[in-house]
Amino acid sequence: MTDGMVRHNITLVLAISGKVLVGVTSPLHSPSWGSWCKSPDYNDDLEVLTLQSPGDRMNGFHGRDGVGWRLLVFVCLVGFVCASLAGQANAGIRAPGKYSGVVIFDRWGGCILFSGVYLMYVSETVSDQLRPYEGQAIELDALEVIQPMNPGDGLIRKLKVLGPAPPSTRPFTFDGITLDAQLVTVKGSRTAIELTVTNDGATPAKIDSAQIGFALLSEKIVGALTPSDGPSTAVITRSDIFTGRGRWGLGNSEKIYSYAYMIPDSLRLPQSFQLPPYMSRSTQLRFELPAGHYQFLAGYGGGVHESKLNVSNPVSIDLW
Repeated sequence: MTDGMVRHNITLVLAISGKVLVGVTSPLHSPSWGSWCKSPDYNDDLEVLTLQSPGDRMNGFHGRDGVGWRLLVFVCLVGFVCASLAGQANAGIRAPGKYSGVVIFDRWGGCILFSGVYLMYVSETVSDQLRPYEGQAIELDALEVIQPMNPGDGLIRKLKVLGPAPPSTRPFTFDGITLDAQLVTVKGSRTAIELTVTNDGATPAKIDSAQIGFALLSEKIVGALTPSDGPSTAVITRSDIFTGRGRWGLGNSEKIYSYAYMIPDSLRLPQSFQLPPYMSRSTQLRFELPAGHYQFLAGYGGGVHESKLNVSNPVSIDLW
């Protein structure tokens, strides 16, 4: 193994694992965005994660056997990455097998299997099989799946419906919990949605806000890299209301569009909290988006496509 090969392989492992080992903090110089939020808890410093090529640093390992030192560092890095990602395997690989979620047909006619934090696209060639199950939490056997990027969402190209989605085994309350989403403001490229969590049950509920995920769908950009083969795609996905903020980029060779959200600290829900019977708690998601047409939806309890999901009402957003 040559010196150049070692450096290349380390960089490749870091890149394909999805685990970033070098972090920097970079301010977002956007007074208009900060002033629009009008929250004393809003901080315009955004944590940015970046990959740093180890090639230059590896040149610092010298001695009698520089290549041996490099190989040792490489092995240690691989071990660290594998160990740290062992618990994330289910959340990364999208292979044939059983998937649970709510069948969603969006405002453009595209179909997804939605599990809150995560989603799977359903191919145009088989989506009609799920028409009878629209809005229902089901379990299906995905017989053929493609996943262009890992981590990333996948596309189900062949399927068989197995029945209703199984209940969650997590130590939180899911039965009797409802989500309501309402558009509260639109101002130029910025919009906000209020999401309310309600316990409709007669006993106290234990809520995990990290399990309340959401997605923002949009018309598909021509030439954009997305697993979807339908008319729409998710521009924000794999996020939850506990995380608090995020930014995504999607586009083609001519232009990249930016999609961002944040939740002011004063409106963020704790990761775990008790919700008394017939009581509600709300949070507000604030988006900065390019002009276009969107659809928002949220879900609670689906895990990684593993159990029944409580889904919110969809909200259409139109920005001109």
